[in-house]
Amino acid sequence: MAGAGVVSAQASREVVTPPEQGVWYEIFVRSFQDSDGDGIGDLDGVTSRLPYLAELGVTGLWLMPIHPSPSYHGYDVADYRGVNPEYGTLDDFQVLLDEAHALNIRVIIDFIPNHSAATHPWFMAAAAGDPAYRDYYVWSDDPPDWRGTRGGSAWHVGPDGSSYLGLFSGGMPDLNLRNPAVRREIEEVARYWLDIGVDGFRIDAIQHIVESENGAISNTPETYQWVGEFQSFVRRIAPDALLVGETWTEMPAIVRYHEEAGLAMSFDYPLWREVLSALQSRSAADLAFTVAQEESLYPATAWRGTFIGNHDQTRVATLFSLPRRDERRLKLAASLLLTLPGTPFIYYGEEIGMADGPGGGDLAKRLPMRWDAGDDFGFSDVPTWAEPGAAVAGLSVAEQREDPDSLWWHYRRLISARRIHPALSSGSTTVIDAGDRAVLAMLRQADGERLLVLANLAAREAAIDLSAVDGVDADGAVDILSGATVGAASDLALPALGLMVLRLP
Repeated sequence: MAGAGVVSAQASREVVTPPEQGVWYEIFVRSFQDSDGDGIGDLDGVTSRLPYLAELGVTGLWLMPIHPSPSYHGYDVADYRGVNPEYGTLDDFQVLLDEAHALNIRVIIDFIPNHSAATHPWFMAAAAGDPAYRDYYVWSDDPPDWRGTRGGSAWHVGPDGSSYLGLFSGGMPDLNLRNPAVRREIEEVARYWLDIGVDGFRIDAIQHIVESENGAISNTPETYQWVGEFQSFVRRIAPDALLVGETWTEMPAIVRYHEEAGLAMSFDYPLWREVLSALQSRSAADLAFTVAQEESLYPATAWRGTFIGNHDQTRVATLFSLPRRDERRLKLAASLLLTLPGTPFIYYGEEIGMADGPGGGDLAKRLPMRWDAGDDFGFSDVPTWAEPGAAVAGLSVAEQREDPDSLWWHYRRLISARRIHPALSSGSTTVIDAGDRAVLAMLRQADGERLLVLANLAAREAAIDLSAVDGVDADGAVDILSGATVGAASDLALPALGLMVLRLP
């Protein structure tokens, strides 16, 4: 049941853009907007910025963990049905949902079924020997030599001297998803949030859900089985809800989550790796191969979440800011994200080219959003929860909105193009050979529309002869991004680090 005063929103509204065809935006609530003057971002702050997201063209939000937690990041959950009091209340969250839905913006939240916090009442009872909760976790008096996700032992000594499994750390004990009682608990948590009105979940650490008895910790048959059961459960109670898995693994394993478990959407880590590699190597060859391979391997019903950055990865603007900020490459990265097949996810601040802040590690990737010029960035009126680093001229939303040639405007135009042209958000993709290893060429088709996407990864102009490409008649084609008409397709000049999207006659 939903909490007191909370009304289900699942069946009471109409959303225009299907989830797989929209543009999503990842938010770390702690770092997005402080509304109450404590230096910590909160739910009301996110609500206040929804008009900005609608203006940008965002149709879906992914909120990183919003639950009570002993950590700043929240991936060790202490109460699956609660809201972190630093972020606000359940009523604040309901207001955020209602306001987002009024703007036709979906909201999914991080869902962490692999492990809880060591401070969760379940684990505290289990560690104390309570038989009702002992089997909610995985224990061993003689633990095998299993490696955790960070390379050390996956086992940690509990209060009674026995060891418990914690693949990520001792503060994140693994839940025992072989236990039917735990499966029911997790399903009821999902039901609770779906009843409140969330539009689905991003499943954290999805490949680690159930370990095999021989120590395999990723992509086990039991994990695929659990994902299939959980996806089916969600579809039964909320058919329109989205599940997207953190499939940080290799392509064959990801494909199995769709084929065997029926997972709705997976994050496309293989494509992420190749996009960044192509931008750094200035060659499109491996990227083109990966796009073609995915088109042949993934089931037609599989939705792929594409991205160029997230809370775990070095920000793209950091990768392309040495020795100085490379604006052209940042724009090309955005162009690829928003024209490649898949459903794009933008990490907050990416649209203005935010770089990692001081300190290093994950914290540096999750610092306060830069809304305004000046040292407080418009995030808060008081010192912020983490040191954000110095102000940089031109690196704020306010400044870039005033500059029609800025990265922010580049994102906005590309998002608009996706909304207007169905071939960029759905339909078929065919990789073609444009005769230059530095050029990625894709024919995208939907609803009778044919678009030719051409991306030049090199820092030199590329001369393309499209007249020699079978099935492509580009004479008189129009670049939907610039409005320019192509003359003779046999003499097409593709700018250095540039992208064209030609609407074919």
